[in-house]
Amino acid sequence: MVEVSGKIKWQSRRGMKELDLMLLPFVEEDLQNTDENMLNAYVDLLEASDLELVRWFNGTAVPESKSRQDMIEYIKKCHAKRMGREGV
Repeated sequence: MVEVSGKIKWQSRRGMKELDLMLLPFVEEDLQNTDENMLNAYVDLLEASDLELVRWFNGTAVPESKSRQDMIEYIKKCHAKRMGREGV
């Protein structure tokens, strides 16, 4: 388990509803249950632009980095588990 800093939580607020619906629940519910490598991969992912992130999440583009590809897939998998729960 890792500790997720307030800075990471703040950087996860992207200002696009589509991204906020994916990233904020991930940070609040899933990220702390990962390890340092996953945390570092997530921090790296946050360096991408909103447009890149949207394209990666909706499948119209693929990150060049394997680490970013894996992180996008992991976030999508975590999001799919939350589907159907109130507020998601």
